[in-house]
Amino acid sequence: MSITYYMLQISPVILFIITVVVFGFLAGITTYVFRKRVQLKILRSHNEVTGFLFLAIASFYALLLSFVVLIVWDQLNETHNNASKEGSSALGLYRDIKFYPDTLESKKLMTAYLDFVYNVIDDEFPSMQKMQSSTKTSSSFNNVFHEMERLNPKNPFQVQLVTEMFRHLNELSTYRGLRNSSLETEIPPPIWLPIILGALITVFCALLLDVEHVRLHVSLNTMLGAFIAMFLFIIVLLDHPYTGSLSIKPKSYQKIFTLEQQLNHSISNTTK
Repeated sequence: MSITYYMLQISPVILFIITVVVFGFLAGITTYVFRKRVQLKILRSHNEVTGFLFLAIASFYALLLSFVVLIVWDQLNETHNNASKEGSSALGLYRDIKFYPDTLESKKLMTAYLDFVYNVIDDEFPSMQKMQSSTKTSSSFNNVFHEMERLNPKNPFQVQLVTEMFRHLNELSTYRGLRNSSLETEIPPPIWLPIILGALITVFCALLLDVEHVRLHVSLNTMLGAFIAMFLFIIVLLDHPYTGSLSIKPKSYQKIFTLEQQLNHSISNTTK
């Protein structure tokens, strides 16, 4: 399990504060120690070259961070859209099964479908929060296909309804597959190497700049470290849409259970 998983178990506000403070403090204390041990005359004689090099490296590193943020942001939007479409298909399929005219045939199908919905809420999403997959939910989803194939429509209207149910089920299968595959779209560990190394190189080049006032130099580099930390925080937070306190929740699946309770309650009141 990656270190980012454990980081996302912390509140986003606390994680942000910790990240910014730690990176800013390290950059500041490193600058202070560096200024105490390095001869300023050497830095001053090469300040123009150092300044140009720092500007070039900082620009390329900012471009790298921006590129990574745009990628994870685009993936997050796509994941949210797929989750929304999956929820719409799940609700549509529930209504198709619930209001199927032949209640005797659809009863087993509804039981299998509600079992799948329960497993999604109780097993699959908690597993995805831990960056793991769920075999239990896949098995219950296959049972929904088996039960639907056993339906025997007796007139053209029921045939049309079954066709619509299969359409919703196939859409649900597609978007559920996209949701599960999103677990594998996180930034791979090798990509983190240039991100971290770029941060170190940028801060090191900032150390070489000749700033006459020590406190000002320390303050500037502290802010530089904190600014880089904010970008890293955004990347970690956006890279795992199903993990942490801001993760995507199975709201549409939970709504199915709410609708089931409401419909059963209204039916029981009508029969009285």
